[in-house]
Amino acid sequence: MSAVVRPALLILLSAVISPAAESHPARGQFDFVVGNWLVRDASSRVIGTATITKAYGGCVLIETWLGTGNAAGSLGVIGYQPQQGRWHRDFLDPDGVVLSFDGEWNGSAMVMTGRDYPADGVRLHRVSWTPQHDGAVEERWQTSADGGHSWQDKFYGVFRRIAE
Repeated sequence: MSAVVRPALLILLSAVISPAAESHPARGQFDFVVGNWLVRDASSRVIGTATITKAYGGCVLIETWLGTGNAAGSLGVIGYQPQQGRWHRDFLDPDGVVLSFDGEWNGSAMVMTGRDYPADGVRLHRVSWTPQHDGAVEERWQTSADGGHSWQDKFYGVFRRIAE
């Protein structure tokens, strides 16, 4: 892990790990993603695996993604911020992508938004995780380069549990 990423993770963990966070009932809102997952795209092709575990008394989720073939892996660190009543996620990949997202449970999905700043302007990101009736989880990651007027899919996957 690079020297730049370590301080960012420590700041995130110190911000979300507090006695208030550990006892807050909303910290279980994202538990539906905890587990080991086989992930398929819209055409049912396997595109990777994900392992999501609870850490630090259940206040933090650690997400490890491993894509198939030449696809890269990634790391997500997710925590509940009781003072804001929101969730925060830092996403990191081996290509140096570091994105931050904030969001909340909307009654049917966990939805988080963030932004990055490519050379041609600001790009918005919206990621939603929607639990399905059969126990699967649908993840849709979309981007917008026009301030949210139109969205393009960056990632779509259906997560199905595999042996724990």
